[in-house]
Amino acid sequence: MILNNGLLLILLVLAVAAGWTLGRGGLRMDGKERAQLPSQYYRGFNFLLDGEEEGAVDAFTEALAVNEDTLDTHIALGSVLRKRGEVDRAIRIHQNLLKRPQLTAVQLHQSHLELARDFIAAGLYDRAEQLLLDLAGQSTDFSATAQRHLLDVYEAQRDWVAAVAIAEQLIAADTAGHLAAAQGQPAQQLRGQYLCEQAEAALERGDLQGAGDLYEDALRDQPRELRARLGLARLRLSDGDSAAALEHFHIIMGSDRTCTPEFLMLLFDICSVQEDEALYLVSLERYYEAQPSPLLALSLAEELEARQGKQAAEAFLRETLVKQPSVSVAASLVLKGLQSEASLPERQVFDRLTSAEQDYRCDHCGFTGKARHWRCPGCRHWDSIHYRGDALEQSHG
Repeated sequence: MILNNGLLLILLVLAVAAGWTLGRGGLRMDGKERAQLPSQYYRGFNFLLDGEEEGAVDAFTEALAVNEDTLDTHIALGSVLRKRGEVDRAIRIHQNLLKRPQLTAVQLHQSHLELARDFIAAGLYDRAEQLLLDLAGQSTDFSATAQRHLLDVYEAQRDWVAAVAIAEQLIAADTAGHLAAAQGQPAQQLRGQYLCEQAEAALERGDLQGAGDLYEDALRDQPRELRARLGLARLRLSDGDSAAALEHFHIIMGSDRTCTPEFLMLLFDICSVQEDEALYLVSLERYYEAQPSPLLALSLAEELEARQGKQAAEAFLRETLVKQPSVSVAASLVLKGLQSEASLPERQVFDRLTSAEQDYRCDHCGFTGKARHWRCPGCRHWDSIHYRGDALEQSHG
């Protein structure tokens, strides 16, 4: 059997540490116990050489005393086992640590934290929650870390109310200067996402007022929060207040968020219920000026052709190509210049190219999909998936 590199390293450290401890007589035991320890040590080495990692782990941990010098090695071993999916063995190691009376308060809290991580990996969220709540209240050193793991627990259980409460505590501690360094995504961003989750649940129940209040609350720390702005724009549109919906959309236009097909569909819906027939064209021009992109250029050209004719659309696309070269825009121009017969092979090729499916990608882990997810299915980061455009543009980007 070929040992995992991480586990092999930990086992070697355990072996060296156990040998050093035994050699210095660091274990205070009676003669009978002391006579047994070297056999455990050599058994561990035999297991290690034979590739029997489970036996090696057990033998070395039995031979190695838990003290200030070796605690980190035990914890590292448990962490490696947890990451390898051997959660039961990690739990056993960390539970054994907690039975040692010589641990200091900090070491005890550290062991509790590792055990809570084991429980989360095992899906034992109730047990992890209680450990983390106790740790958050008792330890100044591990309070913020425990609260971050509580967010993991509540996210897994979809307990958004509890998650918001923990995020509020993290925000308050950060404001007061009690957090030495940020861990994970900003608590303000997480709070906004949790409130949006509650808002969408309220929408499913038909509670439009409650959903609107939750979306508004999500904007408290982040006024340009995209998810909340989109939610409010759709709510105001459904209420018949298209002017308010357009105001929310203008804020989206002014943000750094890339235009997507869903944005354009929402903008069209907002503009189509107002009396100004040219509002959609004017809005597209304003959007393109603020944030030029191939998608916006093609949408604007389509609207120009419908209102001002084919020549106006082609002139705009050529001007666009001079300022911002784009394969999608160039392909669209070629299509406009071809004969309209669908049987032409060149038209069929360009039609396939320009009708390629849209693509979204996570900036954190690289996960790709055909639609936006507010929480990445791969790495579980919030609002890390962004629009990349169509396949034609990506392949020549």
